[in-house]
Amino acid sequence: MSLVLWAALGAIVALALACAAAWLAWRRASGEERALVKRIARLPLRGKLALALDLARDGRIPVALRGVPVLTVLYLAMPLDIVPDFIPVLGQLDDVLVVVVAVAVLFRFTPRAVIESHLSAREASPAHK
Repeated sequence: MSLVLWAALGAIVALALACAAAWLAWRRASGEERALVKRIARLPLRGKLALALDLARDGRIPVALRGVPVLTVLYLAMPLDIVPDFIPVLGQLDDVLVVVVAVAVLFRFTPRAVIESHLSAREASPAHK
């Protein structure tokens, strides 16, 4: 079998695993968590970025947790990856998985009250409407 077929097979398996993990995480999420995710999803991109910036500046969130987005961006900007980007599909899939894991860590360890307060402020801002 050629290298391209192996790469395609690997990409399909990795994508199936990522979808299964996302489905399991969504099934385990409480109704409150699902509602929070849906509210964030309704924000425009600019609102999501502003929310992320607000959360990064909030002193109620531990410093180590505030470093997760910075480290994620540094990883994405770095030319060395777990799977090199020149490998079709797999090269970009590892970047997507790193972002998904980073977002999951942030949601898991950030206090809900902090997210709720910043999200409510973003939803009430005139830029959101």
